[in-house]
Amino acid sequence: MLCFINGEIKNINEGSIGLKDLALQRGYGVFDYARTFNRKLFHFEDHLERFRRSAKELRLDLNYTNAQITENAETLLKGSDLKNPALRLILTGGYIYSPSGNFNPNFIMIAEELPTYPEENYTHGVKLLTYEYQRELPHVKSINYLNDIRLDPLRREKNVFDILYYFQNGITECPRNNFFVFINDVLITPKDFLLHGVTRKVVLEMANKYWKVEERKLELAELNSADEAFITSTTKSIMPVTVIDDKKIGNGTVGMKTQKLIKLFNDYVLQFSR
Repeated sequence: MLCFINGEIKNINEGSIGLKDLALQRGYGVFDYARTFNRKLFHFEDHLERFRRSAKELRLDLNYTNAQITENAETLLKGSDLKNPALRLILTGGYIYSPSGNFNPNFIMIAEELPTYPEENYTHGVKLLTYEYQRELPHVKSINYLNDIRLDPLRREKNVFDILYYFQNGITECPRNNFFVFINDVLITPKDFLLHGVTRKVVLEMANKYWKVEERKLELAELNSADEAFITSTTKSIMPVTVIDDKKIGNGTVGMKTQKLIKLFNDYVLQFSR
């Protein structure tokens, strides 16, 4: 595998950063993750826009143009022997921090194999477990996944695919996924206190042509009225959810509207990757 570190492309085994980097010492940094279809980066401009927003929120300077990043990203992917390549972008806090607030970030890109999931996740749906928690700076895609990793034993104990966060502001998101429900013929997804995903954006644009769509506060109690549910992410695309907290969503099978959205998305990807 190959990586890009501060202007140089190296074998990943040769890449390194210093032990005093704030990413290691304080967990201070941001990242993003883009995938490919047929080796073409998917909505990479959206990922870069979000990456820059996250960096700006943490006062980290990304001293590369989008054109420079894209050129190096494509070089990484072309030089890899990965079957389904994906790209991880990281901007660390760097080594210099003073009362004046100066940083010297390290910019890293890593070509990785895209994770895959069992087909039954898409045909039968997955289970979620609700958990009361609100991420700090939820609109920032930070490298801090402390709570997600901490809850992994609970996920395994309850035999669920993922955790669904809720707090005083209602349901928000899963640690790595956005969340949607259909109630009657209305598609609803939480609007605030979460990270807006790139796949979420694509799904909303597609769904608007077929159903009423609401981005709003979604109360936990509304899950009892949900006919269908699904999660979205870069790695999972659209993955149906059929059980939450041991309660069936709708009749406990993948709903027709979710199936239609999956087909619409797959058709969109097919057109994109030609």
